Amino acid sequence: MLVFWTRGYDAASLDDLTQAMGINRPSLYAQFGNKRGLFLAAIDRYTETISAPQAVPLATVQDIAKAVSLYYGEIIKCVAAEGRPPGCLIASVATELAARDGEIRSKVSNLLGAAEDFIETRLVAAGYGGTTLTAKVMAEMIVAVGQSLASRARLGATPAQLTALAEGFTQQIFADRPPEPLS
Repeated sequence: MLVFWTRGYDAASLDDLTQAMGINRPSLYAQFGNKRGLFLAAIDRYTETISAPQAVPLATVQDIAKAVSLYYGEIIKCVAAEGRPPGCLIASVATELAARDGEIRSKVSNLLGAAEDFIETRLVAAGYGGTTLTAKVMAEMIVAVGQSLASRARLGATPAQLTALAEGFTQQIFADRPPEPLS
């Protein structure tokens, strides 16, 4: 997962991958079929281990504006963490392949769609989604900003810069009920 996240799919060689995993090529092929199969497994691992904590505030914090603010805080912790590659495996690498691989495009679309659906449900329950901005559009915007935070981190944005962007967006989208600051 870290090799793909650091180098991207195309630049991650089989030698890099097998060395990081401590296995030989025949073992990689036996377990995953090929590099693409390993990458699909890496997406699943990333989703289970890295992305999952990001969703916790959305599931546990009652106030939706505060939940979104904390969600962005978790994203920022992930995409700008010391000792990890900058950005996000999904936003940085999986989207690299989406244009040429329908299964990966579908997998990424499903992951983003599930996040949007969950946030939309929370927004509707909180009474958001009027005639100008539907809850669905708001949810899509919230997820899109999360993806933007990851992309900006990959490009070198600092946690402070990412936090300012997240807080500014959150204040705008929840202007009638602003959340508390991330810091």
